[in-house]
Amino acid sequence: MDIRQLNYFVNVVEKGSISRAAVFLHIAQPALSRQITGLEIELKQRLLVRNGRGVTPTLAGERLLNHARTILQVFERASEDMENARLGREGSLAIGMPSSLSAAIATKLISTLSAQLPEAKVHILNGRSTQIQEWILSGRVDMAVLFDAPNSPMLETHELFEEKLHLYEQLPGKAENEIGPDIPLSELAEHSLIITSRPNRVRELLENALSRNGRKLLLDSEIDSLDTTFVQVRAGKGKTVATLRSLRTVGTADQGMRLRKIVEPEIGLKVQIVLRARRLNNRLHDAAFRLLHDLCMNILKP
Repeated sequence: MDIRQLNYFVNVVEKGSISRAAVFLHIAQPALSRQITGLEIELKQRLLVRNGRGVTPTLAGERLLNHARTILQVFERASEDMENARLGREGSLAIGMPSSLSAAIATKLISTLSAQLPEAKVHILNGRSTQIQEWILSGRVDMAVLFDAPNSPMLETHELFEEKLHLYEQLPGKAENEIGPDIPLSELAEHSLIITSRPNRVRELLENALSRNGRKLLLDSEIDSLDTTFVQVRAGKGKTVATLRSLRTVGTADQGMRLRKIVEPEIGLKVQIVLRARRLNNRLHDAAFRLLHDLCMNILKP
């Protein structure tokens, strides 16, 4: 068993197909199949279930996958660290976050990291929370700011704070936003909403809360742009649900809306910093984590 075989195995599992992995790895499919078969013979375990749709890992395959990812990450970090030592650099750092958070914190984060860790090469990657979780596990990002990350032994989660969800509705003739009376969930259930398409954590929390009360989300329309959603709300063409922080991520959202906190029950969206549970710590990542934590608390916390 060697690094190359482990890399082949991880790619086959992640692509869900030997043929797709062969294309990605630029290797002939029969040769890749032989490498996987050789790995199974050496370990005396069946690692993959092969079917007409592709491959899925067996229980033994899942266990090897966890080990293989960790080994490959350590190998990659070791190679990178030696190269950085040769060139006198700090190293690279990739941080993931949803666009709604990036709009509020990314510029300040980059400038702070550049000032305090000038030799580090920093990457900020934006995506949906589910996508960023995959990036953490695959090693594409070193850490991420996420909403309500799932409980997983493969993830290390640091909770920062919780944001309460509010109903946003039109406030005619007003130049500024206004905080209105609380709205019970039972009353909210009577309103049709503009909401983000799945997968979306705010939508999931709202649907789950309504479901527990025997109600369903009434859908007006699905819009994935917060800017466009707020334009519709201010124009009286719909209502939506978001956090108070959402106002700070949209530059033109400073007028014509009333915000009402959802109660009975309140619905909270957790903001967290998430890292791989198994990782190789270094000075750069430890320093970046502390800076990211402090910035989130100073800038994002309600």
